[in-house]
Amino acid sequence: MTIKFSPHPGPRERHLRRRSGNPLFPAAAQNISEAQIQEAREADEKELNHFLRYFRDLVQEAIDLKPEAESETILDLKERLDKCYAHCCALPGEKSEIQAAINKLIEVIMKAVRQGAANDPVALDKLVEEDQARKIHNELHQFSLVADLMLPDSPVSKEELVPSLLSESETGLNAALQLFDQAQLTQIYQAAKTLVGQLPMETGNQPELQKKIKLIETALNMSKVPLSG
Repeated sequence: MTIKFSPHPGPRERHLRRRSGNPLFPAAAQNISEAQIQEAREADEKELNHFLRYFRDLVQEAIDLKPEAESETILDLKERLDKCYAHCCALPGEKSEIQAAINKLIEVIMKAVRQGAANDPVALDKLVEEDQARKIHNELHQFSLVADLMLPDSPVSKEELVPSLLSESETGLNAALQLFDQAQLTQIYQAAKTLVGQLPMETGNQPELQKKIKLIETALNMSKVPLSG
C-alpha cells in the first residue's frame, strides 16, 4: 500500500515521512501506517490552530503598543515575534504570508528602537549585530529539519537525531549542524560513523552517505578552530 503524505506537512507528519522506508532508521520505525499519519496530522493541525490564535493576539498587542512604551516592553514583543517566526516555519501549510507579516512587524519595531538609540553608537552597533543574527536565524529555519529540531516538543527524538541528519540534503545537513556545539558534534560524528558502519555494504558505501559523514567531520573540525580576535 502506498502511503500518501501531505504536500506541506507539519513537524509530526514530516518526521513520519522522513522515517518511512528509510534504511537509516530501525526497521520498526520505517513502517508507517495510515493511522499514524492521521494522528500526526491532527496533532499538527491542533498546534497550527493554537499558533494562529497566539499570533493574532500578538499582532493586536503590537497594534495597541503606545508610542511612549518602554524599550523593555518593545524588545520583549520583538523577542516573542522572533519565536513566532521560528515556530511558524515548522507548521503545516503555506506560511510565506505569515512569515512576511512577522518580518514587517519586527522591522517596524526595530525602526522605533533604532530611533530611540540614535545618539548611542554602541547601542546602534548592537542592533546591527542582532539584525544580522536574526536574518541568519530565519534562513536556517527555512530548512525543515532545523525548524523541527528547534521546536520545544520536537518530534525528532535523541535516538533518531543522527538518522534524521543523514537523511537530509547536503545543504540541509550543513544548516542543521550549525545548531550544535563541539561536544554535540563529536557525539553526532561518532554515532553517524557507527550507524553507517552497521548498514549493509551496498547502503553504507553509497558516495552520498559517505560525503555526509565527511560534512559532519568538517563541521566538527571547524568547531575546534579558535575564534580570531
